[in-house]
Amino acid sequence: MTKQSKQSTLIRSALRGAFRYEWRMQLRRPILWIVLILCELLMLGILTRYATLASILDFIRLQPVLLTIVLWTNIINYLLPAALGILVADRLLRDRRVGVQELLTTQPGSPTARLFGKFLGSTLATLFPIFLFYSAGIIVILLVTHTWIMLPIALLTFATIVLPGTLFIGACATALPAVVWQPLFQFLFLGYWFWGNLYTPRNIPTISTSILTPVGGYMSSGFFGYTLFPVAHASVFTGCLSLLLLLALSIFVILAIGSYQRWQQQKQ
Repeated sequence: MTKQSKQSTLIRSALRGAFRYEWRMQLRRPILWIVLILCELLMLGILTRYATLASILDFIRLQPVLLTIVLWTNIINYLLPAALGILVADRLLRDRRVGVQELLTTQPGSPTARLFGKFLGSTLATLFPIFLFYSAGIIVILLVTHTWIMLPIALLTFATIVLPGTLFIGACATALPAVVWQPLFQFLFLGYWFWGNLYTPRNIPTISTSILTPVGGYMSSGFFGYTLFPVAHASVFTGCLSLLLLLALSIFVILAIGSYQRWQQQKQ
């Protein structure tokens, strides 16, 4: 085995190991399920406050299936990503609290690869209960419409509207608490979510209409022709641009914090 192939093997091993560990640890946290279930119940409560169950079922039955799926995907992306960001924000600092960080630095493999594994494992594990809730809504739509073609459409809308922004949120929530006090980050992130994603521009300046908002309005409107979120002149091009920028920024944030951690270690 050459030196380069051995290094590649160590990088893959570090990434897989960190991913599996974070995935298991995050899914075993009771607070993860409690917070997300409460948020999901809150969303259902808001929906039933403005419409009865019978009117919701009539809407599903009478409207085009694509519109119903896109609307449900937008509803999923309204509050739950904010909860995801708050729940992921302690994963990097936990290593320091329990004294694992020093041990990990002595292990073979790339620290940046472990950071990527931590980011992906904790983010996707937190997304898993959200996907289950999303799937429950899709099953209801399927039972009402009996349209099986909606299943691949539902996966496509989730992958294009929810996933890119979720990865961006997960990257920021994993990395930024390394340089910002965790409770302060969570407080600022929650305020940013409502101001920078859901607020329709009026008297207060906002970035909610920009292509960098992770709420997915440009992908929803550009790809599928409908969104609940404030967007400006969405098209397929701006939808693709928003999606790619969110994914690129996710990678950049993790690489930047990985470099910052290496610089800290060299200082010590």
